[in-house]
Amino acid sequence: MRTRISRGLAAALAVSALSLTAACGGGETDGAKKDGADKPSAGMTSPGAPTSEAAAAPLTDAQMKAGALELKDLPSGWKTTKRQTGSVVYKAEKPECQPIAALMSGDLDGATKGPSVDFALGNNASEISEDVVTFPGTGAADFTKKLTTALDGCPDFAVTADGAKMKFTVKKIAAPQGAEEAHAFEIGMEVTPGITIKPNLVFVRQGTGVLRFLHLADAAGKKEYDALAGLATDKFVKAAQG
Repeated sequence: MRTRISRGLAAALAVSALSLTAACGGGETDGAKKDGADKPSAGMTSPGAPTSEAAAAPLTDAQMKAGALELKDLPSGWKTTKRQTGSVVYKAEKPECQPIAALMSGDLDGATKGPSVDFALGNNASEISEDVVTFPGTGAADFTKKLTTALDGCPDFAVTADGAKMKFTVKKIAAPQGAEEAHAFEIGMEVTPGITIKPNLVFVRQGTGVLRFLHLADAAGKKEYDALAGLATDKFVKAAQG
């Protein structure tokens, strides 16, 4: 059973983990991206500031670096891992569901990339994949609105990835508190025949900055989701606020 879980975790991070490095081209040349996170309780926090108020300067490199998790922030037993290069582009068959697919594939137009960090616990029974990006102007708030609509209207939808079809199921879960806006949801996807993985994905907007936090774990590891997502959100929000 442990081998099955490990294979699922590895496949998910290789195929599904957000790969903003590839999508954003390294963070120097793409547009800036910034978004704020709200106080979430059941998949999304209360509404953040109006889009017009989000027209602020993008996060600085220093803010994005300060907002990303470090190994020292995590409980004992975690280790730093290296994300596999390359990305899979997911295309939703329903256009209104594309923001979810885009978030999984890292296709966030207009974003400037900050740090991408990955960690694993023990024999990869629990894994974290995190990205910090920033948008110019209202880009982060605008994307958040589209994501909100998608999460409300796309409980399941088909996607294509590398020419193959796959079905996503989306279930809202409790989002961490303390940010302008936050969404959290579980995505079910069959990565190989007989192996369905259900990572928890957290999207947080704070001002013009966005945190994407993916937690993939076995049943026991899932119990740590609240604490880990809260830890990541708190650090990101503090850095984004300056």
